Amino acid sequence: MRTPRRRRSGWPTPRAGTLDLACPAPTALPGYSFSLTLTGAWEEVPSPHPHHSPDAAAADHALTTARTITADYFATDAVPAAARINTVLGRPTNLPTLPIRLLWGHVHLTAEPGAIQAAYSHEQHLHDLQQRHTEHTRRLDEAHILRDTLMSDPSLALSYWFATAPQTIDTSTLSRLEDLFAQTAAYAPQGQWAPLARLLHTFADSLTDDAKNHLIDTLAALTDRYGHPDITTAIQALRTPPAAPPEPPGRINGSGTRPSPHT
Repeated sequence: MRTPRRRRSGWPTPRAGTLDLACPAPTALPGYSFSLTLTGAWEEVPSPHPHHSPDAAAADHALTTARTITADYFATDAVPAAARINTVLGRPTNLPTLPIRLLWGHVHLTAEPGAIQAAYSHEQHLHDLQQRHTEHTRRLDEAHILRDTLMSDPSLALSYWFATAPQTIDTSTLSRLEDLFAQTAAYAPQGQWAPLARLLHTFADSLTDDAKNHLIDTLAALTDRYGHPDITTAIQALRTPPAAPPEPPGRINGSGTRPSPHT
């Protein structure tokens, strides 16, 4: 039997071949994939230690490159994903640490209708999230502007409170507001916060306990937020304590016996 011819250097004659295979490729949306078709060509680089399966090594390199790229694309982006892959695989590349060169590779991508619809739904969900985030940021900015504006003048804070709690307004509200604003001006001629605890006591005296406490808590929270603990303490002292719950029937008296129903 004749032995294989060897080059003068003593190395085996380099082999060459082509690639033609198909397999799934991941998309950016877990659970959905592209259908990938790969074609290409490879050759060995002369080496004293040739690879046992150069075609498998070339296919592995090309598929790994392609699948790494597709994982960043949704199923709706098969065309740009394929263009990106073919840009990378379209030039000769020596495989790292192996005596093999991928001469060229070309990929074609398709996606099932279900994967495309799932990608559209996901992108719509991301869009809705972004819209809600933008709206939340806008509302938060408006709230900060409103807070800063209300803190610039006690009259504005009280007006805003009545706007958000209209059930507390009665026929004498306007005159009481005007009287309060006039007295407030004497304490804060530059529109800054002043000790309003006693004024609040007079102003809120005719409100229900719940409405009065709501007003007091609102203004106390505002003054505390802006570093006026003395005013906060004075305002909170005006809260009406909750009524004591009625005693349950049949309660045992101090002598350890139940009171007679005829007492």
